[in-house]
Amino acid sequence: MSDNEKKIGRRKFIAGASAALAAGSLGAPHVFAANADKPAILGGTPVRTEPFPSWPMYDSTDENLLLDTFRSRGWCRLGNDQVNSFERKFAGLMGVTQALATSSGTCALNTALNVLEIGPGDEVITTPYTFVATAQVVFQVGALAVFADIDPETHMIDPDRVEEKITPRTRAIMPVHIGGGASDMDRLLEIGSKHGLPVLEDACQAWLGEWRGRKLGSLGDLGCFSFQETKNLTSGEGGAVIGNDNVLMDMAASYTNNGRPAGTQRSTLTGYPNAGSNHRMTEFQGAILNGQLRRLEEQTERRNLNGRYLDSLLDQIPGIAAARSYEGQTRHGYHLYMMNYDSAEFSGMSKWKFRDALEREGIQTISTGYAMPPLNKQGFIEQKLTGRHYKYVFGQTRLDKWRAENECPNNDRVCGETGLWLFQAVLLGTKKDMEDIATAAEKLRKASAQIAKA
Repeated sequence: MSDNEKKIGRRKFIAGASAALAAGSLGAPHVFAANADKPAILGGTPVRTEPFPSWPMYDSTDENLLLDTFRSRGWCRLGNDQVNSFERKFAGLMGVTQALATSSGTCALNTALNVLEIGPGDEVITTPYTFVATAQVVFQVGALAVFADIDPETHMIDPDRVEEKITPRTRAIMPVHIGGGASDMDRLLEIGSKHGLPVLEDACQAWLGEWRGRKLGSLGDLGCFSFQETKNLTSGEGGAVIGNDNVLMDMAASYTNNGRPAGTQRSTLTGYPNAGSNHRMTEFQGAILNGQLRRLEEQTERRNLNGRYLDSLLDQIPGIAAARSYEGQTRHGYHLYMMNYDSAEFSGMSKWKFRDALEREGIQTISTGYAMPPLNKQGFIEQKLTGRHYKYVFGQTRLDKWRAENECPNNDRVCGETGLWLFQAVLLGTKKDMEDIATAAEKLRKASAQIAKA
């Protein structure tokens, strides 16, 4: 990406929040206190003591959906309609022909890889800046996860690094829309098409995020989602695969149902004609999701308004800024509010110390993100590589080459020095909540030398 393109997409604030400011929805620039109090970590008064919104949220409608399902005695999705109903609604919301519910986001990814016929001897290119399940499922099917470094400004996989990693064994590209932001789908789809590789979107954190007006997860060959308890759309555990290729989606439905025929297969096949497992979602999960789905659009819009407002506040504070978005991102999913931190503007204070100090100011939802050791250096990978199956399938020469090339310096820096998050429920709060976050950050910046000495 050129410097000019980076400036164009510097942050969502430039494209969206400036218009909102003009319309008066963000208000005038926030004025920070001229003389900030002593930091709470040094014994001062915290900026806030009130909690941020709690999560998950529910009301009596959610309770009744769950109770009605319990009383119906129809607890399995087979022969019942809570999960079926959710799938129809979710497919319509995502703008695809089919959605398939699964028991978890991990199972959704596993299903997609199996449907794409990825297995022993294959390689899948993915990002090191993601939850461990993204890589685990690749190793579960006997393939090799090949990590392409990230763009440190966006925290997304770098398309240039993706193309460098392609080998004759590469069978798929799996970008992750981390935090609800969008990977550079124009570039990734172009690379996939050029090399004849399917693109599997890990959209497990990206409900209702968009790329050029299309929902994340709907652009590649298949898209996968998670509904784990912390997620913006939740049933405690749960997941989904979405797509527009009915053959792939029918095979996915079959795979999750122990290989029984699905879709058009039912008219010609009987028994268990396909390889499969049991990744079915329960009717209880479906009922919860049908309740939660009612508020997803409004909550997403609220997160975007607050996210843009917080962007505008952090623009005034040297050393901390929202992670940059690509120009093609037309809506953020905001599972995380991701930030880049520059310790040089905070008297050398590490992001770990900054996190601790911010928590003491009452910002209890701050996280240092995916941290050290980074995903591409986690122990389970070496356990796999030293096992007899991987030595037999890939050969020692390929595995040694993988180890030698498994360096992602940008990811290391984000994990160890610059990456910070706020969790999604924070963005369901008020403008005053956003101002408290920025006030606390500016308070710590002004007192950073004092904190460093202490």
